[in-house]
Amino acid sequence: MLRAQLIIILFLAQTSLILAQGPFSPAADSAGTTAVHKDSNIIYGWVNNCTITRGFQDIANQSGPLASVGDETMVYGKANLSVVSLGDGGEAVIELNNPIANHDGYDFAVFENGFYDFANNGYFLELAFIEVSSNGIDFYRFPNQSLTPTDSQTGSFGISDPTQIDGYAGKYTGFYGVPFDLTQLDQVAGLDINHITHIKIIDVVGNINPTFATYDDSNRIVNDPYPTSFNSGGFDLDAIALIDSSLVTGVDEVAKIDFTVFPNPAQNTLFFTGMDGDFSWSIFDIRGNRVVQSFNTQTQIDISNLSTGVYFVQIQTESGVAVRKFIKE
Repeated sequence: MLRAQLIIILFLAQTSLILAQGPFSPAADSAGTTAVHKDSNIIYGWVNNCTITRGFQDIANQSGPLASVGDETMVYGKANLSVVSLGDGGEAVIELNNPIANHDGYDFAVFENGFYDFANNGYFLELAFIEVSSNGIDFYRFPNQSLTPTDSQTGSFGISDPTQIDGYAGKYTGFYGVPFDLTQLDQVAGLDINHITHIKIIDVVGNINPTFATYDDSNRIVNDPYPTSFNSGGFDLDAIALIDSSLVTGVDEVAKIDFTVFPNPAQNTLFFTGMDGDFSWSIFDIRGNRVVQSFNTQTQIDISNLSTGVYFVQIQTESGVAVRKFIKE
């Protein structure tokens, strides 16, 4: 009897995992992904023009500050994890130097700085709607779907399942762009998909409160990390690549970065292990403010000047980004 019960429990657990898997393309490190690596051969150019309209750090506090990390120039050129933060509902508009035309396959890709969070065994992703225009006035949104459950709010540092998300920038980790195909908009009246002059990126607020929520094409609330009430809140735009899928692809799978910090809690010095090659690191406080940063490969950090509290170490390499939480005593 006990064996039968155990088999039933295992079956239900496996069924639950299967049901949790969504229908859309998986993460950049998974077979079947549509992610475009920054060094892919299908990329033939990068944008070098951007106008930003900032959103609030917290849309529910509209007397509070706007997002403030980065500026327009952070978007120029190749993806490098140097970003401009849009804030809740903020926007970025790119006027293309030369209009792009629809062709077979994907036409451009948008890069953010999402990362795999080993502590929570999932992906930290901040999303954005994508719209295009052929006259700079009338913008049309790419189809989008969010199947992320809305029975509870994804928290400030919560994780999301890429297979539950489709048609949004930000569903892949740093150095991997989400591609968009203008063919999806070929029946839209007022849009010439062979003469696209502007691309607009609009932060998905992520709040499941209907007062502040944003909705997908099926009128479902989109649930992503909220509140991100710090100066780097909202979608973090890194770069936009112009792509031609007929070119030979050179996409490599992202390597998850698995490193360890110790001791934890720590008083004066923090060490980490598991890193090979070149990397840089940053420490952020609980509000998302960067308090320490280094671009060398030292594996110990002097934290004696930090106040007591909770912090996050972020490691960046060419392969991706990972984060660990620690406590300063």
